[in-house]
Parts: sequence; C-alpha cells; structure tokens
Amino acid sequence: MGKKATPQGKKLEPDESTRIHWLSIIGKAQVKDGVIRYVPAPAPAGPSAGEPSPAVIRSSLEFENGSLSFEAYLNEPNASCLIGLNQGLEEEVFIGLNSTAGPYGISRFYGGSWESIKGVGVGDKPAIHTWISVRVRALGSNIDLYVNRVKLVSANVSLLKAPVGFLLQSNEEILVRNFSAEYRPPRAFVVMQYSTEFDALFRDVIKPTCERFGFEVIRADDIYRSGLIIEDITTSIREASVVIADITPNNPNVYYEVGYAHAIDKPTILLSDRTREQMPFDVSGFRTLFYDNTIGGKSQVEERLIKHLESMSV
Repeated sequence: MGKKATPQGKKLEPDESTRIHWLSIIGKAQVKDGVIRYVPAPAPAGPSAGEPSPAVIRSSLEFENGSLSFEAYLNEPNASCLIGLNQGLEEEVFIGLNSTAGPYGISRFYGGSWESIKGVGVGDKPAIHTWISVRVRALGSNIDLYVNRVKLVSANVSLLKAPVGFLLQSNEEILVRNFSAEYRPPRAFVVMQYSTEFDALFRDVIKPTCERFGFEVIRADDIYRSGLIIEDITTSIREASVVIADITPNNPNVYYEVGYAHAIDKPTILLSDRTREQMPFDVSGFRTLFYDNTIGGKSQVEERLIKHLESMSV
C-alpha cells in the first residue's frame, strides 16, 4: 500500500527485475524456458491412492487487478489446468479448464473444502492435442474467463494482491506456455451527491488521497451525466476495489449504490457530515467517517481515509 501502481495496461518486461519465477510446492512439475510441464504421478497412499496427484506451482508474481493469459495443451479430456489467485491466503480461487464447477469454470478452496462458484459446459470437454488459449480478466471483484477468445464465465469473487499459481492434474502430461500478465490500477468508485459542496470534498480530499495509494478514481455522478443505464453503474461497482460513499443527504442514487456494494461484499467506506442528526436505520450499524465541513475537518477525513485504505489492503 502507498506505492504507485503499475500504469494501466502495462505488461511485464523480460528483464531480471520483472521475470517471473515458478516453484512447484506440491506434486511434480518442471519449468524450463518459460514452459510448465506437469508430470503425472500416482498418489502413493490414502483414499486417492493410485490416482494422479495434483501439482501446485506458485510464482513470484503478485496479482490483483488486470488480466492473465496463457496457453494449455491437454492430452486427455478430463485434465485440469487451473490458474490460482489469492494463493497462500485463507480463500484461494481457481479458474480455467475442468474445475469443480464444470469443463470451464471458477471454484474456490476454503477451509480445506472445494466450492463451485460458476461454470459452463455440458456434454463436452476442453479440446485435447491442441493449444488452448485461456485469459482471465480480474477487475475489482468481477472475474471473466475467456477460452479461445470466447467469454464463457463471469462471477463476483473477492481478490487481494497475492501470488499467482497453477493447479494441474491429469493422467497424462499437461503443458502450459506463453504466460503473460497485464496490470490495471485498482479502482476507487466514489458515490456522492453532485453539488459544489461535495465537489470540493472529492477534489481536495478523496481523489488525491486515493491516488496516493495508486487508485484510479471514478466518480459516480460522472456516469449519470453520461446518461448510462443502471447496469453500467453496477458493473462499475463490481469492477472497483473499494467504494467510497458520502451519505450525508438522503440521495436515492447514493443509497442504491451503497446497498448494491454491501450486497456483493464490496469493501465500502461511508462518509457523513456531522451536521446530519440521525443515520438511516439500514446503514446505522456500519462504520462511518464523520467530518466537519471545514478546512480542519477535511484534514481529519484525509487522515482517517488513509487509515482505512491501509487496513483494507486492497
């Protein structure tokens, strides 16, 4: 936190400082000249004895926002080739070919158990003996899976900056090549009433503070002025890493967006002028940063906002 984000759309350059290193931490996999090779090996004991052991490979790359691409070569239709996000955290996310959610899907591993999030593909399996192009696009909590340039799966999943990995399992060899990463700065979606008073709070405090943490800052009322429909608002919330909302006036647009953000478990920071006498019942239980509409009051908002952004680790 606090460091400037990689410029939008910037890809990794092939120099030593940014070269990705891979390490197999479970099972058997080899990495040479940028190609990952899974070598099937039967589990020696336990309930899965005789079945192929999975391989888990973790990288030096930490990822949160942007897109990841690779090509996979499968030698049997049931082979699993999944890219892993949130690696090493309590809730890990796996996306790709033959997940627990389907032939093409997104799953999570939490508390020692698998949970299917979303998948597609009935009566068919990924192609074998050919290179398959896979792309994962992650913006905020919105994840899209593309296979051979076709968008197949979208889901709402919380991601944090963490190492990227692969989970591979098959009775036959699996190859992975041409892995690449493209970064996007995390986005802060700001919701507030459009007026001169709130313009100053946004311009002088919220926007520069968020930009110090590498966020791209989008203000919701700019979208309203563009005449876009509500689907664009909800998409913007899903693709944001954090929502910041000033709930001082009883603005129905603001409360709709706050409610949607809470419904999808989006990290949300609420602000309110102290002059407001009573908070609405539906948000009274949420932590709110109260401020005085003065120069000193804005300084306090900045300090508290910094602490919130630091503690959220978005």
